[in-house]
Amino acid sequence: MLGACTMMLCACQDTADVRQAEGGYTYKTSGVVTIRQGSESGEVHLTPETGTMVLTSGKNGSEAVLSFNHSGGDNYDMHVRIEKDSIFADAMERTIDVEVSTDTLPLGTVTHRREAFGIRVNGDGKIMSNGDVCLSLSYTGRALNENYTLSGTDIHVHCKRNAK
Repeated sequence: MLGACTMMLCACQDTADVRQAEGGYTYKTSGVVTIRQGSESGEVHLTPETGTMVLTSGKNGSEAVLSFNHSGGDNYDMHVRIEKDSIFADAMERTIDVEVSTDTLPLGTVTHRREAFGIRVNGDGKIMSNGDVCLSLSYTGRALNENYTLSGTDIHVHCKRNAK
């Protein structure tokens, strides 16, 4: 009986934490990834991604969805689990554009172009005491049109809570 009451209290607490975090945010993503082609590799700073994010709670209390609307036109949802102030993201797939240049990879003349990468995103995060959401993500993937691979564990998303 005591165990059942404890579980119910924990579930209520998680639900309250998720509901308290619900709402609109503005966000910015930044970070560094490694691009590889064959035995050559180089680090690339991601072009900052900005836009809006809405956090909505799911049916099961601690589950939530982060709906990102990138100002460049890309929209995607990240399914997460929230426990107290910790966020655990489900792995997801998406496509990003990365500025690839031959001065990053020593392949000859310097050219710059955007390359589309299909990536797998993993990560976790925190709900800060001021209500902001901070995520730490890792990316792995391949270029859609070239023989490049991408990996990075230093991707950060800062979501600033909109005023209520």
